[in-house]
Amino acid sequence: MKASLIVVCHHSSAELPRCLETFRRHAAAAGVEVEVVVVEQSEDEDEAEAAAACRPDTLLVRPNRGYAAGLNAGMTAAEGEVLLLANPDIRFLDDSVGPLVAAATGGADVAGPQLLWDEGGEVLLPIPDDPAPGAELARTARRRWPSWRRPARLLDASWQVWTADDPCPAPSLRGPLLVLTAAAAARLGPLDEGYFLYYEETEWLWRARRRGARLALVPRSRVVHRWGHATRRRSDVAAVEIRSRARFFERNYPRLARALAGHLAPSSDRSGRKVTAVAGPEAVIATGADIWLLSIVSSLEPAVGCLERSELPQAARELTATGRWYAIAAARQRDRWRPLGSWTWERA
Repeated sequence: MKASLIVVCHHSSAELPRCLETFRRHAAAAGVEVEVVVVEQSEDEDEAEAAAACRPDTLLVRPNRGYAAGLNAGMTAAEGEVLLLANPDIRFLDDSVGPLVAAATGGADVAGPQLLWDEGGEVLLPIPDDPAPGAELARTARRRWPSWRRPARLLDASWQVWTADDPCPAPSLRGPLLVLTAAAAARLGPLDEGYFLYYEETEWLWRARRRGARLALVPRSRVVHRWGHATRRRSDVAAVEIRSRARFFERNYPRLARALAGHLAPSSDRSGRKVTAVAGPEAVIATGADIWLLSIVSSLEPAVGCLERSELPQAARELTATGRWYAIAAARQRDRWRPLGSWTWERA
């Protein structure tokens, strides 16, 4: 069985070599035959030459019509029975390729890995959000009226995924790496190229789920994603995301749900819990913590996390060193959570 890695690049010459090297190495270790398809959309000759130097099996140099358009072109060109749709700023870790291929060929229509911020696996990236209208309204309400009891629900959901061994059914998946068979891709159809960036995979997976597709997160497959390499070059990232979000809502949510979401949206970020202000992440200590959640919003959705640490590891301190952050720590006792503290800090 051949697996095709499809990578869409935009000024990705610094990230692409490591992405392809780790994929080829760990796929070989898993006994998986591979093909690499690179879709280069930088509209820059130097970037195209750098992509060619990585020796992909297929190199498509195209105008930049957005991430969805790049993935669609790559899927059309790929010859593998299994397709891995990837950002270039990911790195495959040991035993990451085999479990994903097994999940995609063994029952899941689309599978995704557990994404990490660092190669040491100290910081786990957020579990997938449910894009259903009811779930979105609930998230909006929790942000408007935060409380300790609601983070307890998120602690449970995060713990179940982050400590799992077997693939977990998921309401959606994170976009940096999605894995499916070519047959499943043919059934699901192309991504909507009306999205230039953001929400293209959210709508694609939501559409698939409504048609009965099974989505699975594979915790044993651990892949590093250091996000933001391409968007750092754009000054309009926030505006692009707002447009894509509005388009997703307009196309997928009933009018009443859209109106309620707008009505419930908080006018400012606030916490309904007692929060201790500290100078920075290095000042946060919680002896006996089984789980940490850290987020840029007080409702903690979405949240990165750490497991079984009395203080935040170095990777978490580096990630949260600038900007406004909120954190909670909790201990697990008989399937319930005992809060150990809530903190916030802000640095320029």
